[in-house]
Amino acid sequence: MSSNENKIESTLHSIDYLQRLEVPFNLKQSIKSNFTGNIDTIKMNTSQKLMLVASLTILLGLNVFTMNYYFYSSNKNNTSIEKNLVYKEYFSNSIEHKLYQ
Repeated sequence: MSSNENKIESTLHSIDYLQRLEVPFNLKQSIKSNFTGNIDTIKMNTSQKLMLVASLTILLGLNVFTMNYYFYSSNKNNTSIEKNLVYKEYFSNSIEHKLYQ
């Protein structure tokens, strides 16, 4: 075996002697108590809940109104001839011909 192979073999065999590190009991208990005990809950009163519902309703209503407004205005402004022209220009090969000339 060459020296490189010996180094590889010794490195691979060194893994056999590793052991899992155990967490100390006191540390484990303190972590458990931090996550399970004395959790301060945040409570909302009725007026705060109503304000939250109202603001979400207004926000949702504005989004629906805006989507409808832009949908109808885009359909109203674009005629079928203009749409066909846009599609024809987008899918035409005229740009490729200009690049190769």
